[in-house]
Amino acid sequence: MRIIAITDVHGRLNQALKMAENVKREGVKAILLAGDLSRYKSIEEAYEILRALTSVEVKVFYVPGNMDDPKICEEVNVENAICIHERTVEFEGYVIAGMGGALKGPFNTPFELSEEQILKILKNLMDKIESEKRAILVTHNPPYNTKVDELGFGEHVGSRSLRMIIEKYKPILNVCGHIHEARGMDNVYGTIVVNPGPLMYGYYSIIDIGEEVKVNLMKMP
Repeated sequence: MRIIAITDVHGRLNQALKMAENVKREGVKAILLAGDLSRYKSIEEAYEILRALTSVEVKVFYVPGNMDDPKICEEVNVENAICIHERTVEFEGYVIAGMGGALKGPFNTPFELSEEQILKILKNLMDKIESEKRAILVTHNPPYNTKVDELGFGEHVGSRSLRMIIEKYKPILNVCGHIHEARGMDNVYGTIVVNPGPLMYGYYSIIDIGEEVKVNLMKMP
């Protein structure tokens, strides 16, 4: 299964429209969107971004980011756009689970969670998935102490709870975002973790999932 992973759109409609054209060329099954659809809490921006991405009739599985209003899951109704915050969805033989928001930080952004809340949400999600199912986890926050949670000056700011969940339940893939400068991928005890980089700057990833998970980090011209 080939998918495109994106994150941190921040209301850039032009980039979402260009991504829709990429989807047509690549022949992907779905887009995984790891949050921050809007610049700041705009439900209207989130709606326009999702409408642009689904204009090529591909399914978009998304979670809200810390800059989004979590109400987008109830108030945005776009065909083929599925909010998976605190939900699991079966797709093409895989189970996709999601958690939006990000760890509480110094900027008091719209959708923040504590480590305790993250652990509770993720444990509830992963416990629902039958052990033989191959799970894909979409989160805005990256896991702690990885190549995808490191700030420019070297501090790791990811979620320890998310890392614990990955180590325990071993999903095949975790798509995340949030830390713009930490675009890249890592391997956490067999789970491939991908931060495709901010779509607002043209970054995305093409991911082929089969016996192995193969990731290509890409940039639109």
